[in-house]
Formats: sequence, C-alpha cells, structure tokens
Amino acid sequence: INSQHCPTYGLFRNFSNVFRDYAREGLAHEMLECPSPDETVASAHTCDENIGKDHEQIKRLQRIQMENDKFDGDRYLTDLYIMDEGDMIFDTATEMVPHWSVKGEQEKLTKAMQNDGHSEVIAIASKLENLSTADESIAANTNQSDTPNQASFFTPEESHQLATIPPSSNNHHKLTPEQHRSAKLTLLELLFSYVYDHRTTDGDPTVESSWTIMILSPSLSWLEDYHPPYDDIPNVLRWCIRRSLIYPYLRSYDLAIMVVQDVSTILMKGRRVVIRCLLQLRKIMEKSEVHYLFNKLYVDPLIEWVQKIEEKDIQDFGKEVNSILAGRHKVGKEECTETFFVG
Repeated sequence: INSQHCPTYGLFRNFSNVFRDYAREGLAHEMLECPSPDETVASAHTCDENIGKDHEQIKRLQRIQMENDKFDGDRYLTDLYIMDEGDMIFDTATEMVPHWSVKGEQEKLTKAMQNDGHSEVIAIASKLENLSTADESIAANTNQSDTPNQASFFTPEESHQLATIPPSSNNHHKLTPEQHRSAKLTLLELLFSYVYDHRTTDGDPTVESSWTIMILSPSLSWLEDYHPPYDDIPNVLRWCIRRSLIYPYLRSYDLAIMVVQDVSTILMKGRRVVIRCLLQLRKIMEKSEVHYLFNKLYVDPLIEWVQKIEEKDIQDFGKEVNSILAGRHKVGKEECTETFFVG
C-alpha cells in the first residue's frame, strides 16, 4: 500500500477520501468491486515492471485481471444459443419498445387507431408529445426552466429532480478538450449500463438494478478514469461488453450490441433524451442503500455537464458510436472475449 498518494475519482476527479472519511464503515466493499478505493494498492497479478506505473494503470490491470478470473466459460457458451433456445427475460429485453424509441410509439398509435381504441389513442398521443425528440435548436448554457422546448419535454417529476440537483464546483468553461472527451466516455458507459438494465427489467427497475448498473460500468465499479486520446470509444465499449458477458443474468453478445445501438440512438436524439435517461439512473441509485453515493460522484455532475455543452456535441458523439458499431471496429465478439480464453 502506498499511503503517499491520495487517489482522486468521480467525474473530473473532484473527490478523494470519500470512503475513508465520510462513508460508513464497509460501504466501499458493498458499493464497489474495486478494493481499497482511497489507497494505492498494487495487484498481486501485476508484473514487477508494472509496479512503477501510476495508480490508474495499476488499478486498470487489476480490473482486467479480475474480469478474466471471474469469466465463466461454460456459462458464456451456454448463453451463445439463448436466442435460439428461448428465454423469457431475453425475449422481453430484445422485443420491448424503450421510451427513447419514438418510432415504436408511433406504431402503437397507428395500431390503436386501427382498432378504434379511443382512450388508448389519447394516452399514446399524449405520451408521444412528451417523448418528442425533434431536432429543435436548444440554447447552450441555459437551465431547462429557461428553455420552453426543454420544459415541455420533461415531466413534472423530472423537472423537480433537475431543480433539486445541487450545483457542483466545476468551472465548465475551464475544462480542457481532454476532460470533455473523458466525460463523454464516462457518459457512454453509464448509458450502456442503464440501457442494459432498462431492457432486462422491461423498464421497471428492481432492487437489483443499482447493482447491475454498477457492475457493468468500469467507472462505477472501479472508479475508472479515462485519458483521451489513449482511451477511446472502442476501448470503453469493449470493456462494457466484456463485463456484460461476465456478471449479469443475461450474458449475450447480441444483447450487448443491441444495447450499444440504443446508446447511439439516445445520444443522437440529443441531450434532453440523454438527461431523461440519466435522471432515471439517478432515481435508481437514490433508492439504493448501497449505491446512492454514485449520484454525487458521477451522475449529478454528468447531468450538469450535459446541460452546459452544445447539443451538436452530444449528437456528433452518438454518430461516432454508431459508425464504430456499424463497422464493429474493435468491438467484435473476438476482440471483446480474446483475453478470456488465454491460458
């Protein structure tokens, strides 16, 4: 243990010693997979030549080694055929129409009109209005309450959530391009975790949802920090997909790729849809007795940051994700699982 170095974590690395000085005893063990988050710990699996690397690199090596150790090859091979053999949760996850899919709501509306279901038409039309994600221009660096399009998009509960999020000390105007890119990569993996849980619970979070979101996210489970350009979109997607093949009930590469496509869609829809997803994630964490601190460390600062950046930045990032997914560049099944079968 190296006590001379004090690790920092959270979005933009604004926090330190949270688990040692402020959290109740034992919370870090319950909340994270990363051991001793407020200390620099060298992994027993790390080679001598890696001992001198910085804390973040050593921690990443620990994470990847733990993933390799926990990978269950038999379980993975069994789930390769889940699409053909049938599984109720898998079928529900892949067939559901998520809230960010306006097309799905329009199809429901058409079907309801054909069946002359007047009350159903009204309900769906109202929902469609709430879910509208047309590409209207949104003034940058303003709060939702100051933007008519934003105010009409969010529900009263969502608006209340936004109003109660405490402001951070971040000076967004002074963030470097690398810090903005790092935040986008963190957003990418949190959306992946959220979408996976949303699909596998049919949009109705369970008591396990906060754990699922934590365990799929390197940032939440290991307090991972990204350093562009060394870290990029394929890295983050590959790590999220890997974890989805190790920990949750459904360990399907095909499902993981569907989740990535959802994340790309959410990002291309723009920041209002992104914020809605983050608010739902925030609500899940808020209800957890173990994972509530993630809101302070990551979710709340992300929501604030998303409101400050340009709409086009979010949408262009979604297009980047989509282009990588289209070519399966570095996120193919072999790339995501290659280290599992070594040795």
